Amino acid sequence: MSFIDFDKEKCDECYKCLRTCPTKAIAFLGDRREIINELCIKCGRCQVVCPQGALKIAQDLDKVKLAIRSDRRVIVSIAPSFASAFPMDDPSQIVTALKYLGFTHVEETAIGAEVVSQAYEAFIEVGDKKNLITTSCPSANYLVEQYYPESIKFMLPVVSPMIAHGKLLKERFENAYVVFIGPCMAKKVEAEGFQHRGVIDAVITFEELRDWFASEKVTLSQLTPTPFDHVSTKRGCAYPLGGSLFKSDFRTRINHQYKYVRVDGIEECKDILDAMRKGALDRYCIEINICSGSCINGPGMPADGTCHFEREMRLHQYVDTKKTLKEARKKNQFDFDHLDLSKTFEAKNLCYDIATEADIQSALTRMGKYTKQDQLNCGACGYDTCREKAKAVVMGISDGQMCMPYLRQKAESMQSVIFDSTPNSIVILDHDLMIRDVNPAFDQAFNPESSPVKDFPIAAFLDEDLFQQVRDTKENILGQRIPFPSIHKTFIVNIVFLEKDNLILGILADVTQAEKNQVELMRVKRETIMTCQNVIEKQMRVAQEIASLLGETTADTKINLNHLKDIVLADEGDF
Repeated sequence: MSFIDFDKEKCDECYKCLRTCPTKAIAFLGDRREIINELCIKCGRCQVVCPQGALKIAQDLDKVKLAIRSDRRVIVSIAPSFASAFPMDDPSQIVTALKYLGFTHVEETAIGAEVVSQAYEAFIEVGDKKNLITTSCPSANYLVEQYYPESIKFMLPVVSPMIAHGKLLKERFENAYVVFIGPCMAKKVEAEGFQHRGVIDAVITFEELRDWFASEKVTLSQLTPTPFDHVSTKRGCAYPLGGSLFKSDFRTRINHQYKYVRVDGIEECKDILDAMRKGALDRYCIEINICSGSCINGPGMPADGTCHFEREMRLHQYVDTKKTLKEARKKNQFDFDHLDLSKTFEAKNLCYDIATEADIQSALTRMGKYTKQDQLNCGACGYDTCREKAKAVVMGISDGQMCMPYLRQKAESMQSVIFDSTPNSIVILDHDLMIRDVNPAFDQAFNPESSPVKDFPIAAFLDEDLFQQVRDTKENILGQRIPFPSIHKTFIVNIVFLEKDNLILGILADVTQAEKNQVELMRVKRETIMTCQNVIEKQMRVAQEIASLLGETTADTKINLNHLKDIVLADEGDF
């Protein structure tokens, strides 16, 4: 199933989810934002910490409401940690609220937890394994299957309390629609697992239930308590506190050959599994839970500001009111000895190739990590070390350019290049108009001997009036032309007040040559115009002279032609 979806429009690439993700199962590559299912252990921590709400967990709430409207027998299996999740005068008020929403039958998952505890006891009593691992945490199961497959042989092959209780409910109620309600997001994936698909029809979290109560205007503290339809045991209800298979002296009460260790928190779980991988543990029975503080700190708990210790206190008070196993059996007239509680754990082969050392080094080089000193391991990118980041780049799930020190170094390098190579003179002053820094172009124009100028007053080089004006008014001066006769130059001056740093930035563009060029251009233009004018006038004179000559020539030609004509006509008269 698609456990988590990304809303790319809301994601602002803060990488908080990736920093929090214990298995780095999130791809950030170009426009790609994706949960990598094969790497994800479904702990839900990324969704909890996302400040933009860009990660959405799959929800079954609409399915549950539809089932209720269809008049099916919709049954609740609620995790006993509910007592720590909701403020109530009496924990049984939750039953009243759930039946108001339309559920027909309400029981605690603690009933299934008791069944699982008895199954655990049977395996521990036999004690035929070097170490034993017990857990009702689906994320812990996924962690072992995906990242510590060599420890699968130590896992007790028993279903979780949710599945055990779901099987019991399905057997007792024909055509029942079973809904699990709890603090764990991973239960949504567990319910869809191929081994026990159909046992649990829907999963909603306490947070989703709180929102449902709010939409229906249900206030728990105002309701009359209603007892659960079947009673649960102290041991079953204590599961969110870490279970109760063991004594407090780290010895099991079932098989004294084993030492008991309870481990909460992802890093602690990885630490003890690493120790088991190295063979450092012998005859240990270990209960592991991914959430720090176990289930009462699950990601599906309502974010109401209640601290961990307050939740723990509420749950301890509730557990103290519950029945012993012997008392519960008298109340619950059903048998579960015949239930199939077996579970198979399988190693999951990760689909991503392991990067070679050459691949890692190549990626590190592209990230500007040429030596070990360049590997700052700052974690800003979301990965704990630069090598982990490089592996992700090789795997194609991370962008090598997204390295904050690399980008900063690149930006600072570009700034330095621009500052040092620009032909404009740049000076930076503090509030007292003392020089903090200048670029080479400033030295070339105003300090040709390149004497140290830091902490010198700007008045030693330039008129300070404009700088003082900008400092006092905090209004920038832009594009003002100022001649400097002492150095025979003219500048276009821009003076900017940097309010955040309380500094004054002066940028002076030398336009001396440009203005000289402009003057020379105007001189050439004027000379060209004068030359053109002289040519035109000369041409006019020549034209007039030619016209005058042509006129005289034409008159002479006419006279001569008329004379020739008279001679010819006189000769014709003789004939």
